[in-house]
Amino acid sequence: MRQLRVFRIFITTLFFVATVVYLIIGPQIHPMAMISEKSQILISSLTVTIGVTLVWMVITIIFGRVYCSSVCPVGTLNDFFIWLRKKTGKQKKVFSYKPQKRWSVHILAIYVICLLPGLVAVPYLIEPWNIMRNIASIVRPSAVESTWINLGIGSLTGILAGIVSIICLGIYSYIAGRDYCTQVCPYGTAMGMLHDHYFYHIELDPDKCISCGKCEEICRASCIKISERIVDNSRCVRCFDCLAVCDNDAIHYQANRSRPASPLFQRKQRATQ
Repeated sequence: MRQLRVFRIFITTLFFVATVVYLIIGPQIHPMAMISEKSQILISSLTVTIGVTLVWMVITIIFGRVYCSSVCPVGTLNDFFIWLRKKTGKQKKVFSYKPQKRWSVHILAIYVICLLPGLVAVPYLIEPWNIMRNIASIVRPSAVESTWINLGIGSLTGILAGIVSIICLGIYSYIAGRDYCTQVCPYGTAMGMLHDHYFYHIELDPDKCISCGKCEEICRASCIKISERIVDNSRCVRCFDCLAVCDNDAIHYQANRSRPASPLFQRKQRATQ
């Protein structure tokens, strides 16, 4: 199970480097750099990316939100700021379980409402790939120039959006971990709605768990609640940190669902979910 985290980090690094190279230097650096864009979910350009979107829907139903932990560049930026938090004396400030907020659904609704009449300016500000393009425009303005000019706004809007995005993401991630991905990102919310249909889940084994709390404290998505032996798979971004930190082999990435150790746990689990 620990190897899953190593493999995830390798894939994440590969895609993030390709993204930075593609957006800041350009596709001419190497044709393989284009894989970063071709693998992204981009609903505002659905006519072009519908095939990729459908593929990711199937992948999500099978494996859960692996897109968020491996391919999404904003997710990787979140992880970078979480790493900074650990390296700047904040490692004692551990994460803890937080319930899902209703505003995530409201943001998704606003996003969809804006897409329907073609008001793409709002999606361009909150879609992960376009957030990354705006951030890249701080260094290379041409990365978003054509997009914003076509909207009749001007490329300066994209640059300013990039500056605001990197500052907000940095502060938000430093304080709250992956809350952007679980509470704000419309893609994350939409993929989370499929969690009842996921084939693979992160599951706690109630017979092996000794309530040490390590998995809950390291969970950057704040979706593990040890006291009730539950993992909110709708928000789990599949970073696999919890698998690597558990010394008792009590948490698994598996196809079947674990049963609570007693009817009491079963009732509490249903009530919480």
